[in-house]
Amino acid sequence: MAEVRRRSTAIQRLRRGFRAVALAPLLRLLRGFFGLLPWSWCQAFGAGFGRLAVGLAGRDRRRSWTHLELAFPELSDQERRQLTQRTFRHLGMCLFELLHVWGRSPARASRYVEVVGFEEIERIRQTGRPIVVLTAHCGNWELISCANHSHGLGLAAMTRGFDDEGLQRLTVDLRAHLGSEAIARGSRKSSRQMLKTVKSGGCLAMLIDQDIRTDGVWVPFFGKLAHTPTAAADLALRLGADVVPTFAERLENGRHRVTFHAALQLPADATEATALMTAAIEAQIRRRPEQWVWMHRRWRRRPPGETDGLASPALEIQNESREQDP
Repeated sequence: MAEVRRRSTAIQRLRRGFRAVALAPLLRLLRGFFGLLPWSWCQAFGAGFGRLAVGLAGRDRRRSWTHLELAFPELSDQERRQLTQRTFRHLGMCLFELLHVWGRSPARASRYVEVVGFEEIERIRQTGRPIVVLTAHCGNWELISCANHSHGLGLAAMTRGFDDEGLQRLTVDLRAHLGSEAIARGSRKSSRQMLKTVKSGGCLAMLIDQDIRTDGVWVPFFGKLAHTPTAAADLALRLGADVVPTFAERLENGRHRVTFHAALQLPADATEATALMTAAIEAQIRRRPEQWVWMHRRWRRRPPGETDGLASPALEIQNESREQDP
């Protein structure tokens, strides 16, 4: 176990070094190149990259396997293995699709996205109520900005800060290119920016499907308690905003669909409201499980009295050996 930890620490240091020195310049170079290629070619490159990554990224592969076992105990080992491969393939395609649209005009990018249910947003805007777009890391979630932009509606999205300033600037630039403003989570200006967005008639996009370092509560997610941010519920209840579940989904024809669902009827309690939002996210993930980020340690923290870390290193190693079984 000690050897595994030392190896993991060394790999993490290499990753941090690569991100700090080479990642941002590399992304700028790739943005220019893949912006010139056809959409289908970029998707093919992305699919190939995903197939390569599933073999090389052992830690993320094991975590995906472990989390799929927690979420879908009814699946066979073979089915979970195939689902893990499809997840990596999908995420690889997302990366190269974004590189492509980053090198094109936003109007051209929106041609790859079909929008369903935007009438719900228009209905709420007529009432004058603030709008919170509840979303998650489903499908190619960054393309939700294209859906809003194509209908002339501004969007601001919360984003985590990166240690590397170059990568941070690139993230902000990408989202601005797609038609949304990036609000750095935890910054001194974040609260003011969020309030300005919703009060000026724009939409605030909030993702609550990850265990991050922020205030949260324990709510069910795939039958197990998961620490979930309450920011979306707190803001919606304080401002009387309508919360519209909105998800991107990859289609078989190479395009994407962004669906705006009916606004949620939120209970007055923030924990209950967060649980309702999480249930909407889980329903979308169950529809297209290969289009979620299963390598994220969603159940990393446990409620008091429960075992620490459902996705333990020992279980990940055990699952790695099972992956290799015939």
